[in-house]
Amino acid sequence: MNHDQRWAGCAAAILAILALLQAQAPARADARIGKFNVSFAEGVFHRNGDFIIPGEVRGVSSDGDFRADRAFGNYQHNDVTLVGHVVLHQRAVPGHGPPQPPMTLTSQQLHVLGQPSIYTATGSVVVVQGDRQLHSDYLQLNDTTHDGVLRGHVVAQENDRVVNTSEVHYNTLTGALLVPSTLTGFSSDSDFRADRAVGNNRAGTFTMVGNVVVHRFNYGKANNSSEPLTLWCDKLDIANRPQVVYTATGHVKVTQGDRTLTGPVLKLNDTTHVADMTGGVHGEEKPDRTFDAAELLYNTQTEDFKALGGVKATFPFQRGAFGATPTPAPARHPASVPSASPSASPVVSPTPAGSPSPHPSATAAPSV
Repeated sequence: MNHDQRWAGCAAAILAILALLQAQAPARADARIGKFNVSFAEGVFHRNGDFIIPGEVRGVSSDGDFRADRAFGNYQHNDVTLVGHVVLHQRAVPGHGPPQPPMTLTSQQLHVLGQPSIYTATGSVVVVQGDRQLHSDYLQLNDTTHDGVLRGHVVAQENDRVVNTSEVHYNTLTGALLVPSTLTGFSSDSDFRADRAVGNNRAGTFTMVGNVVVHRFNYGKANNSSEPLTLWCDKLDIANRPQVVYTATGHVKVTQGDRTLTGPVLKLNDTTHVADMTGGVHGEEKPDRTFDAAELLYNTQTEDFKALGGVKATFPFQRGAFGATPTPAPARHPASVPSASPSASPVVSPTPAGSPSPHPSATAAPSV
């Protein structure tokens, strides 16, 4: 029996007790219906099915319990509303599906309608199960379709990961997940945003779509670099099993310090820390280093990279690094000194036969 069925059993027990007491207004009511013991101190019931329990109401079973400050509704229409500090606990029953941690729902109001039921929780709604917490202003669960919707300020937290959005659709049977509005989130070493998201909790998949931006901080690199890594893309697929793998597609851009990489597809294994960018990669490192390649392998910890396939690289040209070797000055013989006579023309002696010729490397290079 899943927690949806247990919620339905809880509501059925409340309504059954109200039906037994439809013409009574006892000072104290305690009864056992099936597995539930339900109690309340005072109730007002009418023949048309309307009822009011102005004081605390409680219910206990072998796999859960609930309480509220008061209740009202119509037992003929299978309609009951629990009001004020509503708390519902459910524990997994051995032998009924895979083991699940106990679940606790708290809210200011819980409305249960029909059989099968539609549950609507409002006002400071919190659902806790294991290391997962879910906060919202509004929660509704359909016991027939297993579809749930959360609206308002929706916050989902698991371990140190937190996601914020305004609406979430979730199916408790299939695990399908839809976030139709902008979502943001953070953890101890990252934050992100996207226009919308889809996924499946049972399959361990999650896809963010539209203007995706992810920051990773303090990545634990072997060289102790503290430079954050930022990723931009159109879509980011996240597979959590068997290893955490991120696949970014569409206008992919990654920056880390002075380095920038762009390309169509990037796959990052969060266990090996190896990023594989394919489809034609362009890289830049300020101020003036660039390269182009068909594929790039990059380790986000060590910052080592390997470019593959038709690599073209541009590196800075250092002034003077490739300058010309100076040409030796020609030797002068004493006899070649020009006459001191004012009418004598100056005469330059040719290079002595014994002088070495300039090395080819001495050819003057253009000035840089």
